[in-house]
Amino acid sequence: MKSFKEELQAIKEQCNSGVVKQRIEVLASAFRSKPVILYGAGTLSTFVMNNLSAHNVQVECFCDTFRSGVHQATGLPIISAEQLKSQYSDAIVIVTSELHGASILSTLQQIEYPGKIYSFDELLPFYTIPYNEFEPHEDGYQWAYEYFTDMESKQIVLDSMRTRLLGTRMTPSPNHQYFEPDACPLTDSEIFVDGGCFIGDTAEEFIRQTSGKYDYIYGFEPDMGNLKKALANLAQYKNIDVINGGLWHMTNTCKFVSGAFGNSQLSEDGDTITNTFSLDEFFADKQAPTFIKMDIEGAEYCALEGAKGILETCKPKLAICVYHQIHDIYALPQQILKINPEYKLALRHYSRWYAESVCYAV
Repeated sequence: MKSFKEELQAIKEQCNSGVVKQRIEVLASAFRSKPVILYGAGTLSTFVMNNLSAHNVQVECFCDTFRSGVHQATGLPIISAEQLKSQYSDAIVIVTSELHGASILSTLQQIEYPGKIYSFDELLPFYTIPYNEFEPHEDGYQWAYEYFTDMESKQIVLDSMRTRLLGTRMTPSPNHQYFEPDACPLTDSEIFVDGGCFIGDTAEEFIRQTSGKYDYIYGFEPDMGNLKKALANLAQYKNIDVINGGLWHMTNTCKFVSGAFGNSQLSEDGDTITNTFSLDEFFADKQAPTFIKMDIEGAEYCALEGAKGILETCKPKLAICVYHQIHDIYALPQQILKINPEYKLALRHYSRWYAESVCYAV
């Protein structure tokens, strides 16, 4: 097996060859020739549009199966699939959702859409960064590659570099995100913290994974729209509290970007105020959690700081997202080990690009 330095050198050579720029320009030229419609007005739609705009590709409008009206972030109209076919039969349609990509393609097949269609991962070159932005993180990625002992984790470190720099596809795990039987086995008496509860989908999957045998679930969700859906979706289950607030290094209030569905997040640029919770303080008068999941849009570092006491004394199982920031894949594992060096860590990945990498700690 090649050393990290050898793998990195091969990536550098491809970056310097200009092959990524060539791939971007070929696609961008095609996109400039016809109207571009983004199918999917959800979580990633603004991200895709901004990356296209950076290469002088203009978006005509959005299309969505379930939404209509005006796209909140851009002010562009949202049309239906039927309008897409009748008004833009010769347009270029770009699917902006990886999660719902298959169902979107199925819809386009059902309406027999005649125009050119691009999947989300065909645009991966647009989401790359120049090497000089990655260079400060070389040592961190080398640490991660050399720390992790299993081949799957090592491969994820390398593939994360490649997709960020070269726009290559990654291979997702066949298992459910946050639930890896080998890396993080569950018992029938877990106290589960669902950090970033969203609409309750992870909590429901946890219930399925444990066949309904668990002690308690605490979900934390700062976005009121998501919270209402989570409460409705989880109402049928026992021993669940869904708390309106985000995980942080202290219990307080914080500005929050709301209404961004899966990308709602704590931010100084927020449009509203939400509660924040330190897990150490929240569980001061409760039985400590045995399993903590965090997918909280870049707030993982602060949330782990707010759970230091629990991690030091109780050593709960962890499933922590390590992709929101380019340094997360090494900085968050280093943070976990600094808090409690007895943890054993592994990486698993759940998409075809750099998003959705999870660090498991047991």
